[in-house]
Amino acid sequence: MNTANLTFEQGVLVGAGGVALFLFILLVLKPWLRALFSGARISLIYTLGMRLRFNPTDFILDAYLELSKGGYKIPIEHVECLYMKYKYELKIPHDLAVRALAVHMNMQKNRDHQPDVAVQTEGGLSE
Repeated sequence: MNTANLTFEQGVLVGAGGVALFLFILLVLKPWLRALFSGARISLIYTLGMRLRFNPTDFILDAYLELSKGGYKIPIEHVECLYMKYKYELKIPHDLAVRALAVHMNMQKNRDHQPDVAVQTEGGLSE
């Protein structure tokens, strides 16, 4: 490409595009690649969504990687929701991982011990 024929406006657009691409790689692609190479697969769109929600991607990702390396299959969506709920109580990513694990274990315990109760409705019994 011959850059001598570019106008100033075209040069500004090319420069802005380069800056936008650099920011995209730095802010979105870097955490996604870090998760991918660590063995915890997350969506690139979800990483972008965390950035748009102004949640600290590295903090949430550190907690999620700690959980996934420990063998726990807790969705990153749950980890992020717990971050948003308890963000003023969390100091380090390990705190978020411990909180997410406790909530996950409590949900599993409640699901496993829930009795099967038939509910009577107008039309008869319903399960």
